[in-house]
Amino acid sequence: MVMLHFENVKVFLENTLKPYDLSSVDFKTSHLQSSILLTATNGGILSYATSDSSVPKNSINEINSVNNLKMMSLLIKDKWSEDENDPGEQSSKSCYPVEIDSSKVNIYAYEMEDLHACVGQIPNSDLLLLFLADSTFPYGLLVVKIEKALRELTDLYGYRLG
Repeated sequence: MVMLHFENVKVFLENTLKPYDLSSVDFKTSHLQSSILLTATNGGILSYATSDSSVPKNSINEINSVNNLKMMSLLIKDKWSEDENDPGEQSSKSCYPVEIDSSKVNIYAYEMEDLHACVGQIPNSDLLLLFLADSTFPYGLLVVKIEKALRELTDLYGYRLG
């Protein structure tokens, strides 16, 4: 069984927070708000990174922020699970099917309060990658960003919990 090295995962997630800079069309996005690795089985957060550096470590605001991430992760995981089991949702405008390493992966984009969320399953694994961005972050770029990130996580393909 392969063991997750959370320092490496944390660095990877922090790198995914960086904004897009499309110099060819003079467009730059904001940072992602959060990048989260969670379980597809129960929605538990395995690792996360946030771009909000204004929240002091070990403060009540940090605890509230982590609790909010946990709640959003559970909600997104439940919605993802429903959509994965509903063929009608897989042909909707919120589903972007891609092929990664000979596996079909559905990337879903959702609106959640004032955030844009994008989630995809790491191929043949029990893990989901979730990106949260503010509502000005274009869905299309969010999907491209998560697809690229999923392609880079080759060491986690086939990873099973338990």
